Amino acid sequence: MAHPGSGSLPEVLTLIGREPSAEDLHSMLARGGTVLCLDGVAYAGNIGFSVRTAEVAGATGVVLAMDEAITGRMWKDIRHSSMQATRFIPVLQSNIEATVAAAQQAGFRIMVIEDVGDHDLQEVDLTGDVLMIVGAESDGVSQTALDAADVVVRLPMHGFVPSYNLQVAVACACVEAARQRR
Repeated sequence: MAHPGSGSLPEVLTLIGREPSAEDLHSMLARGGTVLCLDGVAYAGNIGFSVRTAEVAGATGVVLAMDEAITGRMWKDIRHSSMQATRFIPVLQSNIEATVAAAQQAGFRIMVIEDVGDHDLQEVDLTGDVLMIVGAESDGVSQTALDAADVVVRLPMHGFVPSYNLQVAVACACVEAARQRR
């Protein structure tokens, strides 16, 4: 590489990210691994951060389980807040019922993170094919997700505030999955 002021031309190193294929839910699940599902999450910033975290941790993809379609402006905000991680990981939209049914059919274990959980994250096997479901900012995960869960995880909390920020729960789960898969 050329040093500033040296008069020589710099070598150019360009990283061109791939645009993830616009796969459907079944083909995403067919790839196996960890799939993050955001159940009813509404804020683009939270979605974008979660996409970035999932990509960095090596997840297969992210499913946005929501009933309303995501508009162009919201997709732009998601891409921005993900630091463009959407270039490297598939992000699909579905509803929670279809997502859970497809994951079960594909042989995925379903792990839900919720304050009613009775397992510690570190004691849950996150290797193999796992659908990790994190719920909405104020409502948590849906009853559909809780009913389908093979395991419900509760993150340890000792303060007066009743829950972590959604982004923290996603980060804890994704990092633990990455650690176990090393």
